[in-house]
Amino acid sequence: MPLWNSKKFQSKLKTSAASSRRLGSALTSHRELEAHSTLQRLMVVLRPLLIPMACMLLLLWVSRFAMSFWQASRISEADAWRHLLLEGLRFDLVLVGMVWVFPATATPWMALYRGSRVWWSAFLRYYGGVAVLLVAFMELATPAFIGQYDSRPNYLFVEYLAYGKEVGGTLLKDYWPHLLFTAVLLPLLALVYWRMSKPIRASAQLRLWQAPLLSVLLFAVLAVSARGALGHRAANPASAAVTTDHLVNELPLSSLYTVSYAIYQSRKAEEGGITYAEIPESKVIEIVRRETGLPSTAFRDPSVPLRHQIASLQPRERPLNLVLILEESLGGEFVGRLGGLPLTPNLDRLADEGIWFENLYATGTRSVRGIEAVVAGFPPTAAVSTVKLAKSQRDFFTLAGFLKPHGYTSTFFYGGESHFDNMRSYFMGNGFDRVVEQKDMPKSAFIGTWGASDGDLFELAHRQFTQQPKDKPFFGLVLSSSNHSPFEFPDGNFDLYEEPRSTVNNAVKYADHALGRFFEKAKSSEYWQNTLFLVVADHNSRVYGPSVIPVERFHIPGLILGGAIRSPERIASIASQIDLAPTLVSLMGLSGESPWMGRDMSDPAQRARVGRAILQFDKIQAYMEGDRLAVLQPDRPARVMRYAKGVLSDLPEGDPGLVETAQAHARYAQWAYQRQWHR
Repeated sequence: MPLWNSKKFQSKLKTSAASSRRLGSALTSHRELEAHSTLQRLMVVLRPLLIPMACMLLLLWVSRFAMSFWQASRISEADAWRHLLLEGLRFDLVLVGMVWVFPATATPWMALYRGSRVWWSAFLRYYGGVAVLLVAFMELATPAFIGQYDSRPNYLFVEYLAYGKEVGGTLLKDYWPHLLFTAVLLPLLALVYWRMSKPIRASAQLRLWQAPLLSVLLFAVLAVSARGALGHRAANPASAAVTTDHLVNELPLSSLYTVSYAIYQSRKAEEGGITYAEIPESKVIEIVRRETGLPSTAFRDPSVPLRHQIASLQPRERPLNLVLILEESLGGEFVGRLGGLPLTPNLDRLADEGIWFENLYATGTRSVRGIEAVVAGFPPTAAVSTVKLAKSQRDFFTLAGFLKPHGYTSTFFYGGESHFDNMRSYFMGNGFDRVVEQKDMPKSAFIGTWGASDGDLFELAHRQFTQQPKDKPFFGLVLSSSNHSPFEFPDGNFDLYEEPRSTVNNAVKYADHALGRFFEKAKSSEYWQNTLFLVVADHNSRVYGPSVIPVERFHIPGLILGGAIRSPERIASIASQIDLAPTLVSLMGLSGESPWMGRDMSDPAQRARVGRAILQFDKIQAYMEGDRLAVLQPDRPARVMRYAKGVLSDLPEGDPGLVETAQAHARYAQWAYQRQWHR
């Protein structure tokens, strides 16, 4: 009998097969156990990253859901729900990538040894906690910021952090429920995160060959997330700008991202801000000179391209004094004469006694932007105002600098603290002789969060004007502040517009009351006949709306009056704040050199031209000529739009000439600051 047919051999064969099966099963179990162990180690290593990342994403989506519910009508009107969801996910991953790419890349290397893994996990726990609380804080601050600026927090948010007294007082008076909610919720979130991120006790050292592979993988995933795109350009806020509603475009972003991007953009401030287009210098100068309406022969100094001779159309034996009143946040919607609410009866009445601007536009949305436009005649840029920049702190051309050689003394009157927004440094370095501020107010003055009331400020300025020597001309710049949140003002002989008391409408009515009292006294004074007065808003109260740039929120009142104005007039053509300085100088009877690009609106030839205005809205600049606008945005093609009856609409046929004019003015403003042409 063959051996393989024997029962003994058959039994051994079966035994061997069973052993092989047991061995295979053991090997399979070992491999499964090893794979399970590897996955377990990876999860322990990655846990300090994944928990804070998940918390950030959850917070962002809860916040976006709440704000979407709040702004649902605007999102629906823009048909942007799908855009909101997709771009929201994209930019949330951008933020997560930015915050975690480098810590995540280092994590696998730190997991090679138990000691380094333990302390690195502790570091990530604290780092993640800071990141989560920053996200939560910025999202909680967003509704109040939107309510004021119709935008997610941007560079204004960062700038205002420097002024704790004024901003803190405003928050405590107007937003105390919001502060209370934040004060309760943030510690609660911190506690929940701390418990969720509690480290687990497990051995999780990686093997040497695993660390570089995992590190490269994490870096690649998070770096791509941070870029937000696979193409040549990384994602930026312009990538989400697909509607004409500025706020809807920003809802997919996160507030920590928008503030971080604003800080990143601020490095360009000293270079003049965003460059919307590259144009040859000769072409820029040619276009800007042409738009002044002056002959090319008027410009004779190549080192200062716009320097030209101003020749007054109304020369006077004794030039007039000048009092310039910048009214805080007095938008056209508050002025009855401009079709707004009946809150300014005094200004409406005075409009019949002087030169009234029916279509005057502010250049920006901050007081410093109004100062640089009205006092310095300087056009806006996407950078912060020149009031705050280094190269404009000395020898920057202003009205005070122009008037000084003519024997004028110049004083800045402000009810608050003049270091706010760097105003004292700017004024004292550029022609002003004196600053009168809150500390100079009498003890009886009403002092609110932002300083002395308009009535007290005007009273002090009036006393100073009456004490000026009659043979020495003066210039007084008065910046009011009562029409500023939290809207504090003293009791007076005027009727409130509404209840409760501390509202913007009541503050406007008080500001108008104080203005009316000032002019009653000025008219009975000796300086009235020899003084030219300008009343103009620094900017509107709130610049918001569904348009890519809310043009209607740049419309402001402007009035020139005084004893020397014999024939009241209305200027119906569009005008800009930058037109006011040359107009005032001409009416005062003065001549001299200046680099202003503004137009003398007392000149009938200039009034006959199509009016224009330059508007700066965050990173967007618009050049408006008649009813057409060229809208410039970073990293996007220029748009040509029509503005009619308060509505902006695209013009499919475009207007290349208007776009080039807009781009030239934006570029000139950059160069004028960088190369110190405005001197």
